[in-house]
Amino acid sequence: MTLPFLLAAFQPLYTFVDIEAVRATGDPAAFVRQARIPANPVELPCEILIAGAGMGGIGAAIRAAEMGRSVCLTEEATWIGGQMTAGGVSALDENKFIEISAAPRRYAEMRRRIRDHYIRVYRPLNAVENFNPGGCYVSSLCFEPKVGVQVLEQMLAPYRNIRLLRRTRVLDLDRERDSITAALLWQMDTKTASITRPKYVLDATEMGDLLPLAKTPYVVGSEPKSETQEPHAAEKANPACVQSFTYPFIVEHRANENHAIPKPPNYEKIRDHQPFTFKFNYPTEYGWRGAFEYTMFGDDPPVPNNMSPRPFFPWRRVFNAKAFPGQRNDMALMNWPRQDYHDESVLDRSPLDTARVLQAAKQVAVAFLHWLQTDRKTPSLKLVAGQMGTADGLSMLPYIRESRRISARGSVREQDIVFENSPRARAVLFDDSVGTGFYMVDIHPCGANEKGRMMMPKPFQIPMAALLPRDLMNFLPAAKNLGVTHLTNGAYRLHPIEWNIGEAAAVIASLAIATGQQPAPAAVQAELAKAGVQLFWFDDLPQSHPAFAAIQTAALRGWYPVRFDDLHASPDSPITRAEAARALAAHRNAPGDPIQSAIANNWMAVDHRNWFHGDLPLYWTDIRLPNFAPAKPKRTGPVSRAEFFLALTKR
Repeated sequence: MTLPFLLAAFQPLYTFVDIEAVRATGDPAAFVRQARIPANPVELPCEILIAGAGMGGIGAAIRAAEMGRSVCLTEEATWIGGQMTAGGVSALDENKFIEISAAPRRYAEMRRRIRDHYIRVYRPLNAVENFNPGGCYVSSLCFEPKVGVQVLEQMLAPYRNIRLLRRTRVLDLDRERDSITAALLWQMDTKTASITRPKYVLDATEMGDLLPLAKTPYVVGSEPKSETQEPHAAEKANPACVQSFTYPFIVEHRANENHAIPKPPNYEKIRDHQPFTFKFNYPTEYGWRGAFEYTMFGDDPPVPNNMSPRPFFPWRRVFNAKAFPGQRNDMALMNWPRQDYHDESVLDRSPLDTARVLQAAKQVAVAFLHWLQTDRKTPSLKLVAGQMGTADGLSMLPYIRESRRISARGSVREQDIVFENSPRARAVLFDDSVGTGFYMVDIHPCGANEKGRMMMPKPFQIPMAALLPRDLMNFLPAAKNLGVTHLTNGAYRLHPIEWNIGEAAAVIASLAIATGQQPAPAAVQAELAKAGVQLFWFDDLPQSHPAFAAIQTAALRGWYPVRFDDLHASPDSPITRAEAARALAAHRNAPGDPIQSAIANNWMAVDHRNWFHGDLPLYWTDIRLPNFAPAKPKRTGPVSRAEFFLALTKR
């Protein structure tokens, strides 16, 4: 029975939780809503439906719009931005390469716009390059969540082919064989229904909410070792073993003032159960520092993440008063492991159970604030409600670390990315790479007998196969709900990686709509490289480099000279004659010795002694292929790697 027929015949009733409405007190049932659907909902035309306006959803919407597609972008919260804004994590989880590479061009633009806002509005004393408004330790960019919302709204504004639908849920999907044919939407404030018949559906929700609606196989929790062969996987599958989630909040330090909140209900029970503490044990058997206790304030010199500074407050400081004298006080984001809610997962629960679990998580956050103000004797920390856009001051949505994960045609496992004691520079290479990422395997423990875990991977790729469902042709994950495992989710769930996943999903969908068939990886890669998305890991090839797309393509195809033990592309270094010969042979699928192929096929010249001189730099005059060199080269040589691969990829 199709969805439109069902609506006309039965006017069904849907029950769900209004997550933004959940409060720490009151009856959980008060946050459960019902939607009675009329027989003939309003029709909303769009080619691509994107559910969730978080990092993946925003990246997907912009990329699809720039490829000429019409987009309906839904978001159940008032704020767009997902984990960065509504989820409260505005101290971005990124990596040390982020200022030079490792993120899509549009994501880098978002970061620049955030910095520009603070420089323009607050005029810092010293706006150094890569200025950090919060001056925090955990990231090179920490800021107020509401500023992130403003920037994202500005980025979406020029696109008339994006219809943004706030406070809107996807209640149901209509599936016929291997396709989604219709989606039912519900606007929670106006209590109105609409229906859309997109050509493609992208799930960019924080919890993979569309996977069960699409009736496509997915995984919740941890897989057994027998299935993944991961060294650190559990022996048995455990659907309850989902990473803990958090309600962050922002506090302002107002010295010599008392802003302590009243003691919340069940405070002692929650405090001791978590337990709240500044004492941590970083196991020495892992080479870590051992037992350690943090202090509240101070500014230690920056150190590597696994040897974090002693002061607690500036870890995720989002406004650094020292940088803006006389403007405001220091403000910091509270997103601390002991604040996590780990007792139960919120995935695949009944609406009432979902509301109850979310409420319990909010109670933990409120209790943690009270502990900071009283037990830690810092009543000067004032909860700043307006920073999160909520009445209670807690984040609009919970920060979800682990969502449902689609059972895709391909998966990324621990052994694909973790090589802690290896000299290799990169993780396992995927021929169908549609992006890159780099973050530790950071597992916040669940309440199902799992301890936290951290492992350091090598810079990794996002395989296209991990975005392709096994049984659907027009449905794609577009956030942290792609084909990864419980363990590798801990490395793929971060801000720039989600954005990259969204852009990749949008390109796959847009090309499929344009051609009428699922695109080959090479077509997707070409479009993404052109759009400034890194597909192969280099640390010295910014998206602004004129040969960015050419070198990315050449590296994916195996033409580019890539070292095993470093990430350097050295695009402006001279290319040697031997490197050029290997690239030409690989480009033409020539078997045997590349240098002999270059000579035999008259691709390259030898001297009068018949010597090849493979270690010498290449000059354009060394190439015998017609129309290979630029018509008017700036010089005869030496030829840079960038110049050579620009010429090669045009052929």
